[in-house]
Formats: sequence, C-alpha cells, structure tokens
Amino acid sequence: MSISRRNMLRVIGAGAVANIALPAFGAGDIFDVAQSLPGKRPAGPVRLDKNENAYGPSPAAVAALREILNDVNRYPDIGDRLSAKIATLHKVKPEQVVLGCGSTEILRMAADAFLVPGKKLLVATPSYPLLEFYARNKGVEVVRVPLTKERAYDLKTMLARSDNSTGLVYICNPNNPTGSVTLRQDLEDFLRKLPAAIPVIMDEAYHHYVGATPSYVSFIDRPMEGRPIIVTRSFSKIYGLAGLRIGYAVTSSELAERLYQNFLQFSDNLLGLKAAIAALDDQEHVRMSAKRTSDDKEEFYNHANVRMLGVSDSQTNFVLLQVDHPVEEVLQHFRKNNVLLGWRIPGMDDFVRVSMGRPEDMKEFWRVWDLLPHQMPH
Repeated sequence: MSISRRNMLRVIGAGAVANIALPAFGAGDIFDVAQSLPGKRPAGPVRLDKNENAYGPSPAAVAALREILNDVNRYPDIGDRLSAKIATLHKVKPEQVVLGCGSTEILRMAADAFLVPGKKLLVATPSYPLLEFYARNKGVEVVRVPLTKERAYDLKTMLARSDNSTGLVYICNPNNPTGSVTLRQDLEDFLRKLPAAIPVIMDEAYHHYVGATPSYVSFIDRPMEGRPIIVTRSFSKIYGLAGLRIGYAVTSSELAERLYQNFLQFSDNLLGLKAAIAALDDQEHVRMSAKRTSDDKEEFYNHANVRMLGVSDSQTNFVLLQVDHPVEEVLQHFRKNNVLLGWRIPGMDDFVRVSMGRPEDMKEFWRVWDLLPHQMPH
C-alpha cells in the first residue's frame, strides 16, 4: 500500500465536491467542502474510532432481538444452530466452527492453547495488538516484525524469525490499523515454508470490505489442506453487531477441539446468538453495507485530495490520513470538538486512523479538520 497524494484530475471528475472545492484555493483560505454535504450535524459524539458499521445491523437481526427479549431469563441453547448455519455458509462441518465472545475470545483461546512456557508468538507491527497483549500477560515472548514499506506483512523476515520455539503466528489480513492486504500468493508461499507444526491465525475480521481482486482470497473460501490454520471472523464489523460480542473461527476439527478446551463456560450470549443467526440470512444487508462503505471511502478520498492530503489505499472500513500536526494534538482537537478518532498508532506518527461514518458524520469530520490551521501546499 502506498501513501501518496492522489491525482487532482481524479477529483475534478468527481462532480459536485470538486466543483465546490476548487475555487477555494487561495492564500490563507480554508477549505469548507464539508459544509456542502447533505445531512444534519450529529447531536452526540461522532464515533469514527472503532471501525464499526455506521449503518447498523440488519433489520432482520433487530427484529430477532425484539422476539427474544422475553427469554433473557433463560440460558442460551441455540449455539449449535449458529454453528450449523456458519458451517453451511462456508461449506464446512459444524465441528470445524468455534464460537466466541467476539473473535477476541478466539484469540484468547488460541493464546491459552498454543502459547505455553517456552513458546513464542510471531506477529507483525503495527497490527491488531490483542493477541500480543494476551501473550505478554502469560509471560510469553513476542517476536515483532515491522511491516514492509507497502504496509504488507514482511513474510520473508517472519519466516527467518520462526523456529521450533514458535508456538503461534498471527496474521491480520486485511490488516488493522493500516487497511492493507498481503497478497494471497505470498501467504501461500510463506505457509508452505513455515514448519508444518506451527499453527497460524488468519484474522479476517474485515474480509467483507475487500474489493474484488485476485490478489486476495479468504482462507475459508480456499483453504490450504494439511496446514494448521485458524481463520477468525467477527459479527462486529460488516454485520453491525459489535455490542453483542459474537465471533467465530473456522479450522480443522482437531484444532477446533483444542481451542474449545479453553472456552469460557457459559459465555454464550442469547441476544448475540439470535441476532447473528438472523444476520446470516440477510446477505443483502452485507452487500449494502459494503457498497455504502466503499462509496463513503471514495468520498473521503475526494475530500482528502482536494486538501492535498496523503491517504491510504484501504481494503477495510477505515483509512489512514496523513496529518500536518502532531498526532496527539490532532486527536485532542477532535475530541474537544466531539469527534472520536482511532488510537495512536505506534511507529506511524504522521497518520490518524479514521473509521468511515455516515455522510453526516464525515461532514462533521471535515468541518472539525478545517478548524485546524493548515499550511496550503504550493
């Protein structure tokens, strides 16, 4: 993934945004493109910090929640139904599906299963840090390998850093917080050379946001037989159920059984299970959410281009935006103006992570951005 200033000709063809913005060039002028966007200013905090689906869950999931509310005095007994539905969706056996309290519980289960004394965790940086946190909490050594200049996983170096003491490898693809994708062929080459006994987690939480490209294929859709791969997914992103904490993994029956040995008993959430079952039946909502997010990103790129800002090519529902002030200063400025952005990214001091919101949310983002003093590029 390259961080670059995009061609202004692309913006000129973007329509109304460019037509309004281009005349604003001038000494001391501040772009006010956002004021032309439709939508009302949000009354509460604008949440652009946790990569949630700003358009919410499927109406079918909401209806299912209403139906089940009178049963919350009972322990859930529908986990098997969700596992079976996930298995049917992915054309695997139900015993290959592991449910969790969000995919974060799957990561914790994997840490407990494979990161025993004497074993190491191999990760990239920057990437999603939760598994690293679990490992350090257990006193396990963490081997961190920086991403390449294209923001992909440096698989050659990761392979060189792996040995018999490697207990687990974690790969987040698309990667959080960079939004970048590591090529499928490169991952396959890496896995073939990696010692066969080392389990690998493929975190595909943002799978549904990846545009059609032959360079990315899910390891659920096209598994590598004979390799100990655990693919994690989440209902917190495209399905819009972050508050209900439901995630899952697809893996071999043997690895699933090993993960379940570390399952937190009675962690099933009745509301989450019921909503997830209904959400899987509404694939149109999934397609709609992906399309809206793609459109929102394109609009964001247009605004960034008009301001001559560096922005990442992202395959997720968030982007990295290059800033011309210290990151903490930018984050505090937005917090003061009731807009929340992503956490400060270690080693990336020139960028902030911005989750995509609804048009009215992004209007407010750009209004607040333009309150900062910016030096116009020449």
